[in-house]
Amino acid sequence: MPRRAVPWIIVAVVITGGAALYLLLSRPEPVDDRQQILRLIADVERAVESKRVSDLMRHISADYEDSRGYNRRMVQRLVTAGARDRAVMDLSVQVTDITVEGDTARFVAEVDYAVGRPAMPGASVHLTVSGELRRERSGWKVVGADGRQGAEAAFFE
Repeated sequence: MPRRAVPWIIVAVVITGGAALYLLLSRPEPVDDRQQILRLIADVERAVESKRVSDLMRHISADYEDSRGYNRRMVQRLVTAGARDRAVMDLSVQVTDITVEGDTARFVAEVDYAVGRPAMPGASVHLTVSGELRRERSGWKVVGADGRQGAEAAFFE
């Protein structure tokens, strides 16, 4: 091996090693199921408050069905109707329980919401929402939820 090639080989090894080390150290830590579900709930909360129907609906499974017989299309119609209202909606969501069993999960959240003013204890509507989730190819999706029906009645009066 010619002596001129040795410095270039050393430089190539250092650059390759540095790049490999950078990629190894800069990889984000894997997010556990509980964190993914909390992010989903936070994303839904933001989508409702900002009235972004498509952002909310990407978290709803095509197989959605709840105890009242609502399917994904019916939920989308409700969300779209709510988004058309000019009043500002404020939510305060506290997740009280998450249970993960394989590719399914359940959560319970205490939700206070108000239309046209900030959600504050005593000055907002309170709901206890329970939801069922399923891990799909694109991540966790809501396949059913109960407790949100009280919001429909109050919002669409």
